[in-house]
Amino acid sequence: MKLPRLHRVRLAVLGIVLGLAGCSGEATPQRYFPLAPGYHWQYRIERTTMDGTQRIRQAVWTVAVPATLDVSGMRETLGGQRLLYVDDGDGIERLQTQRTGGPRNAPQRVTVLPATLVVGTQWHQPAVTTVLENTGPPWETLFRISVPVELEYRIESLAASVDTPAGHFDDCLLVTGRGQAQADVGNYIGRTMVEIEVREWYAEDVGLVRMERDEKTGAAALSAGRLVMELDTWSDD
Repeated sequence: MKLPRLHRVRLAVLGIVLGLAGCSGEATPQRYFPLAPGYHWQYRIERTTMDGTQRIRQAVWTVAVPATLDVSGMRETLGGQRLLYVDDGDGIERLQTQRTGGPRNAPQRVTVLPATLVVGTQWHQPAVTTVLENTGPPWETLFRISVPVELEYRIESLAASVDTPAGHFDDCLLVTGRGQAQADVGNYIGRTMVEIEVREWYAEDVGLVRMERDEKTGAAALSAGRLVMELDTWSDD
């Protein structure tokens, strides 16, 4: 059965933002990306494409890891996604994403946050464009491009401030990611440069509080898209 478009958008958004992440004391990955059971986050998501802006909400929570799984933490969503993480000294890595009740994907480690949280630390993470779409001329029907881009992430600050619907957060971990790739996307566009730029703010003992993602191409008909995710409410009961 084909999922409704809004549901597919939520899943695509979560593929981005969950693959991802006032502070004091020793900086460790789980202080900024909690894996302990009992955390619950609700986010406001604003998705802007060439067709306009769509606003949605999403909930994410941490759950106890079943004894049958050799992982450090697990998160689930209202959309039925289950995300598995390991924290074995190299930082927090996402192992795999699977639908609740569905088959597991092949294990693949993707760094969410590195073990060394100091300004200048860099790592790489694969990404795929998700907001480059248009239903206007010359297509008249939905045309979306999904281009893989390798992003280079860097820790920019451990003292950033940011405002969200959930409140003001100081001394946050600010992470940026940038990458570009040449791609032949066809459909009147042909070969073009695709760029992705990401900014993420993580607050200690809270987690991801804001994310901004900009996608661009060199084609005027499909020039840009933007995704903003802000923390609305959270709890650690």
